[in-house]
Amino acid sequence: MIQFSLLFALGFLTAIIIGLLVAPAIHRRIVRFAEDRLKATMPLSPQEVRAQKDAARAAFAAENARTLQALKRERDKGVSLMLTNEKSLQEARRLSGENADLHAQLADMNVEAADMRSSIRQFEQRLERMKATLDSVERDNAGKSDELQKRDVQLAQNAAESDNLRIDLAARETEVEHLKSRIATLRDEREALRGDLKTETTHAKEMELRLSRDETRLHRLEDKLAREMATSADRESALERRAGEIERLKAKVKDTNQEMRDAAKALRAAGVAFPLRKDRRVAAEPTVNGAAEPAQAANGEPGSSMAADDLRNRATALSERLTNSKSAAHDEALRDEVAAIAAGMVALTATNEGGTSPIRGLLSGEEAGTVNRKSLARRVKDILPRE
Repeated sequence: MIQFSLLFALGFLTAIIIGLLVAPAIHRRIVRFAEDRLKATMPLSPQEVRAQKDAARAAFAAENARTLQALKRERDKGVSLMLTNEKSLQEARRLSGENADLHAQLADMNVEAADMRSSIRQFEQRLERMKATLDSVERDNAGKSDELQKRDVQLAQNAAESDNLRIDLAARETEVEHLKSRIATLRDEREALRGDLKTETTHAKEMELRLSRDETRLHRLEDKLAREMATSADRESALERRAGEIERLKAKVKDTNQEMRDAAKALRAAGVAFPLRKDRRVAAEPTVNGAAEPAQAANGEPGSSMAADDLRNRATALSERLTNSKSAAHDEALRDEVAAIAAGMVALTATNEGGTSPIRGLLSGEEAGTVNRKSLARRVKDILPRE
């Protein structure tokens, strides 16, 4: 491989050396040929230069003339080609229009052919139906001929029947005359019935008016009944509420009676007779002068009976108030009033008994009561005068 590379490099260098040796001779020959050619082409004198210019002008003029002629010929050819092209375009337009018309005609003919084919099919179908109809008609004609014979027989029978009918017609005419007279009689009866009908119509209208008034009255009564039912429902609900209130008031009265019983027990335990009946109602509103009247009775004034009557009146008023009360807002005031009435009765009893009453001794002991409510002993002490 190295040997081949060395041989190639040696040959390449040898070729370069040979080329460098031959290049000057080749260059001189090229320069000589160029000078000879320049000498052959360049003029040697001004006359030759002018002659060459004139020859060049003449050649140019001839060439220009040939070019103009060729241009004219080409222009003529172009115009003729344009005319030919215009004619061809017109012919193409005409042919395209004819082609479109032919296509339209072809489409119409196709449509007509399809219509004709459908018409032929319909005609064939109609022909088949007509053949079937003809067969049925022939069969009907055969049946009708038989029926005609039967009708002839029936016609003879009908002729006999018509004779009989003429006879019946004569009889019917006589009946018609009789009926005409009957119709005249019925016409008179109809006139009388029309008069009766008018009378009945007038009476019916009156009855309709009366019926409309009765319906109006009935509607009013129904409305009144609805209102009464609503009122009764409200009253029932009010009665239910009142029953609940009565139960609550009964509970209050029971509590009051229990307090009165406790007071009576306390008095009996002290050996004092209770002046009030057990079935007395205890209720009334608190008054400002409730403690003054028992005080007057304690001083030995003649108002003792008046104080007792006042206490009874207060108890009656309190009972009525308990009965009419609908809420629990005044329960505390009612309890205070019951306690005040009980204290008044105890004070009245102590006053009636005088100095021998053991009530004062009982009241002098330690008081028992709640923090928020004044005890019965405290109330009695406030009412009784001091010794």
